[in-house]
This record gives sequence, C-alpha cells and structure tokens, in this order.
Amino acid sequence: MGELSPFKNLPIDWELGPADAVACYLEWGNTGYTGRYIDPEKETYYFSIDTWQEPYKVRLQKMTKDGAESLCEIELPKNFWNCCSHAKGVYPLPPEVKEWLKTLF
Repeated sequence: MGELSPFKNLPIDWELGPADAVACYLEWGNTGYTGRYIDPEKETYYFSIDTWQEPYKVRLQKMTKDGAESLCEIELPKNFWNCCSHAKGVYPLPPEVKEWLKTLF
C-alpha cells in the first residue's frame, strides 16, 4: 500500500488547481479563473505543489466554503522540481506528477 492509501476513496479532482480552488470557494463565489463551476455546498479534494521552501511538498487539500484543510503532505521527489521551480509559490499538478501520485494509492 502507498502513502496515500488512507485517501483512496476520496473523489479527488485531478484537474483542480489551487488558484481555482480559492476562486471558486473563497473569493468570487463559485466560478474560478478557468470558468469552471463548483457547488460551494460540497467539498472538493485536490493536490497542489508548494515550492516556498525546500524540499518541495505535494499536499492533498480538502476545500470547502469555510477554507482549506491539508489532509496529507508528501515530499516531492527532486526529479520533479523542474516543473515548478521558476518561482516560489503554490502550483497545480503537471501531468507527470499526477501520474506519480496515482501510484501512491
């Protein structure tokens, strides 16, 4: 079993990034930057990459209209750091990181 096996039954939204999660739930109602709609009465689960400090982290987040909660944090392998190392911040998952995470369930 992988590091994420306790969360294997969660309905993870693999296409949601941190900017849309905040926009849809906390800023402007239920429409994100990309135009997607999320029912603010439901909770959403998504991953993001945090590059504010090394080592970079991948976080599984639960987002509701009341805010975000980190459910799990995993160190991002260094071979993936080039995907988002151009500036410090929080990023959506690139395809190669999504595929790696899916092997951890």
